[in-house]
Amino acid sequence: MTSRTRRFTAARAGRGLIGLGTIAGFALILPATASADPLGCTRTPNGSGDTIICTAGVPGGQILTGTAFNDVITISGAPVDGTINAVAGNDTIRVTGTSGGNGAAGGAGAIGTTTHPAGFAGGAGVAGGVGGGGVGSAGTVNAGDGTDSITVLGGDGGTGGHGGTGGAGVLGGAGGAGGVGGAGGAGSIGSVGALIGGLGNDTINVTGGAGGLSGLGRAGGKSGPSAGSGGVGGVGGAGGVGGIGVGSSGTTSGGDGLDNVTVIGGKGGLGSAGGAGGCGHGGGAGGFGGVGGAGGLGSSGDINGDGGNDIVKVTGGLGAPGGTAGKGGNGITGGQIGGAGGGGGAGGAGGVGNSATVSGGLGDDNVTVTGGNGGLGGQGGAGGTGCLPGSGGPGGSGGTQGAGGVGNSGTVVGGGGTDTITITNGLIGLNGTTGTTGGATIICTC
Repeated sequence: MTSRTRRFTAARAGRGLIGLGTIAGFALILPATASADPLGCTRTPNGSGDTIICTAGVPGGQILTGTAFNDVITISGAPVDGTINAVAGNDTIRVTGTSGGNGAAGGAGAIGTTTHPAGFAGGAGVAGGVGGGGVGSAGTVNAGDGTDSITVLGGDGGTGGHGGTGGAGVLGGAGGAGGVGGAGGAGSIGSVGALIGGLGNDTINVTGGAGGLSGLGRAGGKSGPSAGSGGVGGVGGAGGVGGIGVGSSGTTSGGDGLDNVTVIGGKGGLGSAGGAGGCGHGGGAGGFGGVGGAGGLGSSGDINGDGGNDIVKVTGGLGAPGGTAGKGGNGITGGQIGGAGGGGGAGGAGGVGNSATVSGGLGDDNVTVTGGNGGLGGQGGAGGTGCLPGSGGPGGSGGTQGAGGVGNSGTVVGGGGTDTITITNGLIGLNGTTGTTGGATIICTC
C-alpha cells in the first residue's frame, strides 16, 4: 500500500468513526497529528525518552518537542532560531555553534632577479572565520519540569593562516620580509535568546566561543652573497577575541528549584610567534609576536536564578598569552652584526564579567561575578649571532601584560532571601621576559 493510499484510507476510516459517533449520540475526538521535527533532526527511543539529534539547528518558526520522559537533545550545524520544548522529565539539552573556517596560508616570496635583486616579501596569512552562534535572538530553549541540564556553546573562531616565507635576495639584494600571520577568527556569542530551566533543580551552562588560534609569522629571506641585509621576520597573527556568553537580548532563567546557572565569556585565542629574521650582511630583525586575543564578556543580557536557593556564576573570558617574538638573523660575513630580536606580543585583556543584570531571584542565593584574567606577555626574541668582529644583536623586549577584566559594570542583586554576593575583578597578567643578546663567532653560518 502506498503512503498516499494509507493516508486516504485513514482519512476515510476517521470520517466513518465520526459518523458512527454522531448516530450513537456522542462526539468522537480523534487525536491530533504530531507536528514533524525540523529538517535535519532524527529521533530514536532510548528506553527512558527520546534521543534527538539535529544537525541543521532549529530554524525560525519551527518547534522541536520532546516527550514527557527523559530526553537527550543535541543541536549543531546552525543556531536555534526556533523553539525547543522538552516538555517534562529529566532532560539533557546541548546546543553547539559552528566553528569558523580556517584561513589560507600566504604564499612564499619569490627569489630576487637580476633586475630586482631583492627577494620578494612573503604573503600574509588569511584570517580565520568567525564562529556561529548557539541560540539566536528569536530562539527559545525550554527544558520544562524536571531535573534538567541545558548547555549552550558559542562556535569557536577559525585558525588564521601562516604567513609565507620571504624570498632570498640575489647579487647584492636584501632578503624579502616574512609574511604576517593571519588573525584568529572571533568566537561567537553563546546565546541571545531565551533559556528556561523550568520547575525543578536545573543546571544551565552558557559559554561564548573561544577565539581562534592565529597564524605564524614566517622567516625573512636570506640576503644576496655580496651585500644586502637579511629580511625582517613576519609578525605573528593576533589571536581571536572570545565570544560573549549571553548577549544583550538574551535571557537566562533557572526557574523554580535549586538551580545552578553558570555563564562564561569565551577565552581569547593565542597570539602566534613572529618569524625569524633572515641572515645577511646585517641580520634581519625578528618579527614581533602576535597579540593575544581578549577574553569575551560574560554577560550583557539578563541572568536570573529565579525561585529557590540558587548558585549563579558569571565570569569574563580569559585573555590569551601573546606570541613569542622571532630571533634576529645572523651576520654571514666578517664584521656583520646580528639582527635584533623581535618584541613579544602583548597579552590579551580579560573579559568583563557582567555589564547588564544578574539576579539570584527569590530564595537564599549565592551570586558570584568575576572578570577574566589577563594574558601573559610573550617572550622577546633572541638577538642574532654576529660574525666577528661584528657584534650580536640585542634581545627583544617582552610583551606587556594583559589587563584583568572588570568584574561588574552593570547591576548585581540577590533578590529576595538571605543572599551572598561576590564581585571580583580579574587578575592582571605578567609581562614577558626580554630575549637574550646574541653572541658573536668566527664560524659564520646562515
